[in-house]
Amino acid sequence: MSAAGKIVILGIGNLLLRDEGIGVHLVQALEQEVLPPGVELVDGGTSTLNILPCIKGAKKIIVVDAMKAGGEPGSFYRCYPADLIPSGEAPMSLHHIDFLQALQMTKLLGEDLGPRTVIIGVEPLEIEWAIGLTPLLAERLAALKRLVMEEAER
Repeated sequence: MSAAGKIVILGIGNLLLRDEGIGVHLVQALEQEVLPPGVELVDGGTSTLNILPCIKGAKKIIVVDAMKAGGEPGSFYRCYPADLIPSGEAPMSLHHIDFLQALQMTKLLGEDLGPRTVIIGVEPLEIEWAIGLTPLLAERLAALKRLVMEEAER
């Protein structure tokens, strides 16, 4: 699978941990839509280090994941990989650390995808062992789809 010249929407998350799976739920919802030409969906699950072939050569990468940043549950955040350098106050997901490592690997291999990557984070309500989004995040899914598709059109 080559992403060369495409816009990749990469959903990250664990479907077994309630709202933590928001990125994967988004990709599953977008699979039911007619997407513009050149947009590719990737279910990154929890194995973000394995997605290198799916993002290499992408024109743009839009990553969607749960992000605890202290806002109201259901809030959306837009940031860049450089914004996620771990610190005591930074919004963080364990997937972001792995994803940042994957981006670093592409840079070491001669392709810096960082400037072409946008991260859309969603503040979770619950991260606990349960399948399916909380009703709050399930209600926010349509707005998240619009936000991600607007980002793809930029």
